[in-house]
Amino acid sequence: MKQSHFSPAGHFFILLVFVSFLNLSHDDLLLAQGREVSPFNSGWKFMLADNPAFSDTVFNDASWRNLTLPHDWSIEGKYDKKNTSGPQGGYFPCGTGWYRKMFFLAEDKKDKRIFIRFDGVYMNSSVWINNRMVGTYPNGYNSFEYDITPFVRFGPGEKNILAVRVANSLQPASRWYSGSGIYRNVWLISTNQLHFKQNGIFVTTPKVTPTEASVQIDYHIINNAYPETVFSWTDNTSLFIWVDKKDGANKIPNNRIQKRCSLVSVLIDPSGKEVMRKETEHEIGDFTDPDFQHSVTVSNPYLWSAGSPQMYTLVSTISCEGKILDQVKTPVGIRNIQFTVDRGMLVNGIQEKLRGICVHQSMGCLGAAYPSRIWYERLKKLKDMGCNAIRVGTYPFSPEFYTICDTLGLYVMNEIFDEWNRGQEWGYSESSYGKLPYTYHLYFDQWYDTDLRNMVRRDRNHPCVALYCIGNEIPNQRTHGIEIAKKLKDICFEEDPTRPVTAACDFFVGANTYGFMDVPDIAGYNYIDRIHPQRMYEAEKEKYPNRLFLGTETYHKAPNWLAVRDHDYVIGEFVWVGYDYLGEIAFPDLRGWYFGMMDIAGFPKPEYYLRKSYWSSEPVAFIAVERNKGRKLDWSPRDVIDQWNWKQKGDSLVRVYVYSNCEEADLLLNNKSLGRKKVDRDSCFATWDVLYKTGELKTNGYNGKKKAVTEILKTAGSPARIIAHCNRTDITSDCEDALIVEIEVCDKNGIRVPVGDNEISFQIEGPGLLLGSDNGNQYDPKGIKYASKNNCRAFEGRMIAVLKATEKTGVIKLKASAPGLTTGEITFSIVD
Repeated sequence: MKQSHFSPAGHFFILLVFVSFLNLSHDDLLLAQGREVSPFNSGWKFMLADNPAFSDTVFNDASWRNLTLPHDWSIEGKYDKKNTSGPQGGYFPCGTGWYRKMFFLAEDKKDKRIFIRFDGVYMNSSVWINNRMVGTYPNGYNSFEYDITPFVRFGPGEKNILAVRVANSLQPASRWYSGSGIYRNVWLISTNQLHFKQNGIFVTTPKVTPTEASVQIDYHIINNAYPETVFSWTDNTSLFIWVDKKDGANKIPNNRIQKRCSLVSVLIDPSGKEVMRKETEHEIGDFTDPDFQHSVTVSNPYLWSAGSPQMYTLVSTISCEGKILDQVKTPVGIRNIQFTVDRGMLVNGIQEKLRGICVHQSMGCLGAAYPSRIWYERLKKLKDMGCNAIRVGTYPFSPEFYTICDTLGLYVMNEIFDEWNRGQEWGYSESSYGKLPYTYHLYFDQWYDTDLRNMVRRDRNHPCVALYCIGNEIPNQRTHGIEIAKKLKDICFEEDPTRPVTAACDFFVGANTYGFMDVPDIAGYNYIDRIHPQRMYEAEKEKYPNRLFLGTETYHKAPNWLAVRDHDYVIGEFVWVGYDYLGEIAFPDLRGWYFGMMDIAGFPKPEYYLRKSYWSSEPVAFIAVERNKGRKLDWSPRDVIDQWNWKQKGDSLVRVYVYSNCEEADLLLNNKSLGRKKVDRDSCFATWDVLYKTGELKTNGYNGKKKAVTEILKTAGSPARIIAHCNRTDITSDCEDALIVEIEVCDKNGIRVPVGDNEISFQIEGPGLLLGSDNGNQYDPKGIKYASKNNCRAFEGRMIAVLKATEKTGVIKLKASAPGLTTGEITFSIVD
């Protein structure tokens, strides 16, 4: 068995040039001579039903619904407690659905290889092309690809029928809302017979310094057949053999054509300057899949980090006889990460804590299917909070997600498997059973190797990916898990020997006793304060002095962050959770988890600003007013709200918190000072007990004698008008762009009315589409609207509307109206 070079007692040196495949989402990088990667999202038909005849090319699907992918049919359905997805799935419908698409391939594609790539289908997908089943794939979160060359037809009038069955009827099948359908992008790919294999470029560096980086690029190339090679069936043996066109004589398979090919690597720096070029020539035979390697040096490299996410571009070209056969443009980030027992994580030689947030992929009104711009907006808000790391919980996300993390500068703990082959409860049976009846445990033994390798190969070149997590709260951590953990770790090392492996353990006491915690390179602790509420990592460090420590899942509470901040040997933490999400319902009458730092519509809660006070260098002063005195919450420090509209009885006092990272803060009510106080550096807040009066409540944050920041709350009057906000004025018409418009119910002075719950109707003028709307209230199943439903009730005086352009030119105007209120309008230009 191959041994990892990582050791719990040693240091981890990750010296890499990381590559991320933007050709999955950006047309300008999709084009490469000899290769075409085309969006394959439009022109689909859909039926929420199940019939074997649906795969047949002659089946009449004229009555089926026309749609454009990505698509999630669960979010379109009705929230109903009778739905078998149960509270885990947010009470949304599931079932089995079919997709069909007719397409044509030009005659000049006849000598090409044709692939179909799915970035995510939930779940149990089966794919047919022209009546031939080409594959099945149970995992709902990984990307997968099929070579459909033998089954497609070419030329005018030669139609192809692609059919996809998605089986998500056996429920409950997930511990959270998963969505149903082809909910991520689909791509049609054509290459020459000789081409770079999917995920066949991997770049590492044995050495990185501020003055020099040695770069090693590993290529995996596949060649099927040169044009001079033809195929024939022999009359006497019916064996498939090769015939050389030059003399027509039968040749045995070992006598194949060889050609001299050129492999070129060019690296372009962030300014557009070429800084490295390497060319080699190689003899490549037909029906081979050779590996090659380029090693070069980059002087004075731009180093990638969360604080400086600078990217290069690698252009890789393979050519033969003067013709380019394949070319791939690949964004590259050069960085050096070192994990050490004493100092935690060092990035380019500088100690850096993982200020991490856990996220699920569902997005309220859009479910699991949405343009990648949504990810950018959501991740940008986390970055603005001071977050520098994301834990994908608990499965691989879309390829575009990692590209955005590369661009924004966010480290990622890339995770796979919420369970292996055992369940939560223990009995005497050896049968596999999972956390729920129809979850991944049913497929683990057969598919874990394929799924894990797919994830690592796809994502190993992203600079954002810092480590791999092979399981979250795996029941096997308590027994029958060590051998599986070793296998998974070895697979990660075989595919990517540059990153450490962790596992997120909630029963770490038993996992320590059993020896499970010693298998991963980094020990991952979920809710360490449940066992060690006071000394947390200190208690574990005393027992395991050579261990690397990471809070893979933590509460919002300050002591969890202080335990990371104040101990060099702790790598960081991932707080549960950044955004509210659908499913995993904690209490009745909810549509999802509601202890996030932002609500499901994306509006920051007060605790967002407390966390920003912990993590950000930007001055913060935020007013949070206690709503339920003394209420204690596991996933949130206190129950507060950011408004100054209260119904008070007598002279009772209101507890006011000012969340701040400033040295001091004051509080003023209607311009009367209530005192200036020091802000505790550990808790990051100061408090006042205030006798409520309508008007203005203001705080100022001070560093020394200098006023650094001001925050104001004002008492709102009655609802009078609607105001629409957006951080952009334009939108592109591609499938990846979207606008998130914030809608507020305001009084006559433009102050948001926190009790405003008006029913808002939307009207779109111009070439635009309303994708959905959401008020962020997890207690309101009717507060989520999808697609054509153009009205939604506001919650706490606000909501969002998500728009998409449908044409390449024009102007989109959104009107938001409600009886008795002045209509809000906002206009956007469509740009190329």
